[in-house]
Amino acid sequence: MSFVKRLVLSALTAPLITRPLRAVTAGTATVFMLHRFRETERGSLGYPVPVLRRVLDRLRRDRYHFLDLEALAQGLARGEVPRESVVFTIDDGYLDQAEIGAPVFAEFDCPVTTFVTTGFLDRQLWFWWDRIEFVFQQTRRAALGVDLNGRRLEWTLDSPAARAAAQEDFTVRCKSVPDPEKHAAIARLATDAEVELPVAAPPAYAPMSWEQARRCEDGGMRFGPHTVTHPILSRTTDAVVAEELAGSWTRLQAEVRRPMPVYCYPNGGPEDFGAREIAILSRLGLLGAVVGDPGYATPARFRAGPEGPFRILRFDLPESLPHVVQCTARIEHLKTLVRRKGA
Repeated sequence: MSFVKRLVLSALTAPLITRPLRAVTAGTATVFMLHRFRETERGSLGYPVPVLRRVLDRLRRDRYHFLDLEALAQGLARGEVPRESVVFTIDDGYLDQAEIGAPVFAEFDCPVTTFVTTGFLDRQLWFWWDRIEFVFQQTRRAALGVDLNGRRLEWTLDSPAARAAAQEDFTVRCKSVPDPEKHAAIARLATDAEVELPVAAPPAYAPMSWEQARRCEDGGMRFGPHTVTHPILSRTTDAVVAEELAGSWTRLQAEVRRPMPVYCYPNGGPEDFGAREIAILSRLGLLGAVVGDPGYATPARFRAGPEGPFRILRFDLPESLPHVVQCTARIEHLKTLVRRKGA
């Protein structure tokens, strides 16, 4: 970001500008999502803990209301959400979420919900995108090729950038094929790469344990369902979807003290779930579900028909403090309106 852009952003997020905007945010909440965590600012994997501390400190000093996700869902249903509410969520159930992320949220007395893939915590699997990364990182081949859904894909791995681009390309393509074909293609990729995939997740990709999850509950973290095996639900059969949704909720209830009755869709895009999934979640008695699309949680959206509660929007938590304030003060909403008006 250029110096001028940083200067403009700092000006836009100064209290003189944000206070009037915050005054009109009653009934609206900003929901943030995170995934991995790292201890230091430098690095590429995970959200840096020093930045997270600065974010929570700034929001606490600015008197934002840290809200539990269940309380948010209940408030949205009533149309009564505390002004300037912020909700934090984490996806998947990695070990670093318990060991690195949870203590920081506890330090700031900030509620946070972690959506766990129950088969992952049961050590029955490790995530398919991590298996792809493992193959691309471990292979000594200069080129790779694999058939995916009837199409031949080939990549040259002659530089770190090329290797990263190939990994990203294959990962994205795997999201658009049926779940069995995805797993079969990953196995074929590993064979072509001459890489043996471990049965258990290597340390870099390890899950937390259920015992660790229960200890995190003592610090204020809660846990919600995120399927059993993390398939993209729209790419699976009716029977698989029913088992993934009900099975994860049942398993979670058996392991933690206060299971969060809000669901999180794998991947979470509008094409990744639909009326079928929402009907099952409703029958299970869940209060709602979060998605992966950016936007604000409002009573109007939540109460927009029977599907409204199951489409709660979330922002990725920015690593820039001014960008975080831009979200919580609804400057992001104003920017969207300006763009639409200019279109």
